[in-house]
Amino acid sequence: MPIKLLILVCVLGGFITRSALANLRVVTTTEDLASITKAIGGEFISVSSIAKGTQDPHYVEAKPSFLVLVSRADLVISIGLELESGWLPLLLRGARQPKLLPGEPGCLSVSEAIIPIEIRPQVDRSDGDIHPLGNPHFMADPQRVILVAELISKRLSELDPTQAKNFKQNLEGFKLKLLNKIAAWKQKMAPFKGIKVIGYHMTFNYLFKFFDFDVVGFLEPKPGISPTAQHILKLIETAKIKNVKIIVIENFFDPKPGVTLVEKTKAKLVIIPAYVGGDDSSQNYFDWMDTVVNNLEMNLR
Repeated sequence: MPIKLLILVCVLGGFITRSALANLRVVTTTEDLASITKAIGGEFISVSSIAKGTQDPHYVEAKPSFLVLVSRADLVISIGLELESGWLPLLLRGARQPKLLPGEPGCLSVSEAIIPIEIRPQVDRSDGDIHPLGNPHFMADPQRVILVAELISKRLSELDPTQAKNFKQNLEGFKLKLLNKIAAWKQKMAPFKGIKVIGYHMTFNYLFKFFDFDVVGFLEPKPGISPTAQHILKLIETAKIKNVKIIVIENFFDPKPGVTLVEKTKAKLVIIPAYVGGDDSSQNYFDWMDTVVNNLEMNLR
């Protein structure tokens, strides 16, 4: 190989290596977190999500491919509040990277940024799949997401101080857009304040609270327990008495119990993606919230 060409290859190779090393490798447990992290990190990080938006993140399989992904990460970002307790600890321990263990800089639980609802310190198995530390589905509350974004930006800046200015700038842009969207979403839902709702799981409780909806029941008799015929009969009576307007079901659950309910009441069935990436129209946080809000508004008119 000619000397000049060899030098050029070495220079370019070194540049590529340094460039690759400069980018923080981030692994998130959900696509919600991936979307927000990408918005803040921009071109200075690479982001991969373990759970897909079409999955229930309670029940992700700790695959060997995920173990490889985590072992190569500089930062693992999780929801916390035991949402991923069935599989994430296995991946963190199996990665054999001390920097990724809880309490270390490479491990971030964004629940640290928020005050959760539905804290229940005294629970047992008879209560169903309860999260004693609080409801982990807070990403459906855009106001709490602002706090999450700030925490992510802070951790990225700690791990890569050279890009702290860029992370901060991206954070401010994200927050400004989100605040404008919050105002628009609130305005669209304002006419429906106080409406009666039945959910499937507790996935959208933060969202219902955000829009001042009144949740009167769930298709699950207890969290994580599949609907029963007896429980559906009770919900039919509840829906009639309380004039329930909508039955909201996450799109990865079986809609049949909801169909039975709407056939016996005046309520409408609303099937929506539970997370970013849950359908083709929900590929980032803003699009996902738009999809959710538009579906709710369309069925509440």
